[in-house]
Amino acid sequence: MHDHEIVEIYSAADEREAHFLSNLLADAGIVARVVGDAISTLQFPPGGKTAPSIWVKQADEAESRRLIAEWETVRARPHPDDEPRPAWKCSSCGELVDEDFELCWNCQNPRKPYMPA
Repeated sequence: MHDHEIVEIYSAADEREAHFLSNLLADAGIVARVVGDAISTLQFPPGGKTAPSIWVKQADEAESRRLIAEWETVRARPHPDDEPRPAWKCSSCGELVDEDFELCWNCQNPRKPYMPA
């Protein structure tokens, strides 16, 4: 990614959220960069941390914003504790895994086979 081709699309609450959303975009085929985490800032300015943000190529901006808006909508919905959670069955070991996870908690088998780029 060249710096003149990228735009900031999201300011995350923390590094965990930023990297989660970066991975969500990667799953959609969008290259994203987290800026402002401890690794990318190398602790500059000294003693301070910045809120992590997500940057993408300008060509991917609209789709990235749409995907993140969709994620925010789902996250904002109420999720009662007594609501049954959808699950998927691992094709390798047969365990039931919560819908939110892409890897089996038991054997680390991916939900969907990885497709080489």
